[in-house]
Amino acid sequence: MVSEAGEERTDNFRHLEELGRATMAEVMCVPEDSIPVGTGTIDDLATKVVFGDLWNRPGLSRRERRIVTLTVLTMLGRDRIHGPLHVQAALDSGDLTAGELREVAVQMAYYAGWPLATSLSWLVDEATKEGAE
Repeated sequence: MVSEAGEERTDNFRHLEELGRATMAEVMCVPEDSIPVGTGTIDDLATKVVFGDLWNRPGLSRRERRIVTLTVLTMLGRDRIHGPLHVQAALDSGDLTAGELREVAVQMAYYAGWPLATSLSWLVDEATKEGAE
């Protein structure tokens, strides 16, 4: 149960709902009507704050935000949960090619370690069906 204070706080982001839903649909390459709705939920906050605000900030392009997001998700070991969604969206949107994603993995190998870079490379292989037998 969400407290009145919690409900009031999430209402502070209500103005970001429409923009967030449209941005999430565009960034993640999903139909807008497939985005969960529910005030005060984690999905609601992700829609409004992450996609309504963060992904619309000036300073970085959507492509650059994808690279940062994929790098962080991989480094945190979130490649099994959110990584596949973001890799597929990067490919589907045309923001990054499979070759560019693999180059991100090469860069990551030297700065974050080979096992992490391999995880990202495997996600790209899985999304593109390359490397599969």
